[in-house]
Amino acid sequence: MSNSTEIKAKPNVIPQLDGLRAFAALLVVFSHTEKVGLPTVFPSLTGGFGVMLFFMLSGFLMGYLYLQKPIDRPAIGHYISARVARIAPIYLLSVTLAYIASYLIGTQFIYYIDTRSFLRLLAFSGSNHVFWSIPPEIQFYFTFLVFWYLLKTDRIIKALPFVILTAGVILMVRPIFPGISIPSHFHIFFLGVALSVLVRNGTTSRISPSFAALVQVISLAALFSASLRIYPSKAFIASIDWDDNAVFYGSVGAVICFGAFLLASTVHNRFGALVFANPFMRQIAKYSFSLYLLHEPVMAGTMNVLDEFGISRFVQIPIAVTLSLGVAALSFHLFESKMQDLLRVPLARLISALMPKARNTLAVKKQL
Repeated sequence: MSNSTEIKAKPNVIPQLDGLRAFAALLVVFSHTEKVGLPTVFPSLTGGFGVMLFFMLSGFLMGYLYLQKPIDRPAIGHYISARVARIAPIYLLSVTLAYIASYLIGTQFIYYIDTRSFLRLLAFSGSNHVFWSIPPEIQFYFTFLVFWYLLKTDRIIKALPFVILTAGVILMVRPIFPGISIPSHFHIFFLGVALSVLVRNGTTSRISPSFAALVQVISLAALFSASLRIYPSKAFIASIDWDDNAVFYGSVGAVICFGAFLLASTVHNRFGALVFANPFMRQIAKYSFSLYLLHEPVMAGTMNVLDEFGISRFVQIPIAVTLSLGVAALSFHLFESKMQDLLRVPLARLISALMPKARNTLAVKKQL
């Protein structure tokens, strides 16, 4: 079988990666118990690891799903419409509901945002609460579109030294960029893209399942070691003038470790199938975005209600998490998935209709 045939035969869904998306969301949820007033399960560092995994998965999935496709009007229309329909409706609804609740409840509301912050969030440029991670995600989608175009027209190969230089400069000056900007997380997204190319090219077919499982186990051990402050400890981090942000976003080593974890998770193995590709985790993966956006007010509200009944806050944790999952499931089935179905086709047609010049340009390039 030829290499091109192997690439085409690869499935678009990798079950373990569904589970990783659920795992990332749960890391964020359990790192926020202290923030809403419940006992600490994991420190905030763990939530950062969850967001890093979200970013890397996003880079991987964009590369895995689209880089093997030609870049033409239908492909671009499908790409943009799928991204907009996936992110915008539930994000804008969550931000709007947070603003209304802020007006009604006041500054004690856990997602409190004022009018200025609300307008910035509507423009995908705000940094409040969990919403801060959406602007770099949106910026990456447009950056990936440029990368996809350059790759398909072979321009990126001709300018490869400049591309590598640009990546290096961005990494060197990364601290000067705000956290809601793509340069601040460039290395995370594009390592995911690079790993997707390896998987599509069949490189991972040489990795044995047992070795992939070993890498996953070691990666999880390292993750929870850092999360529980076993190593690196808080004192050690302070001694080298770092903070939690530097550990999970500024450390190239940490990003590479997560890359190894993601790459190993693309190889089917018993451990990964049991922990990540099981039906429960894959179901949570469907609700992961709503869960990420909505869990804090649900958990805080649950705590306030259960406190009235004198229920121990340690008992409140599983109740709050379960209710958060329930709200996320309702959000997905009643709003998120319906809006995706409603918007994708019309948006794709609209975008394709607005791109005649792109079609003509690409047609000329194909003839040359």
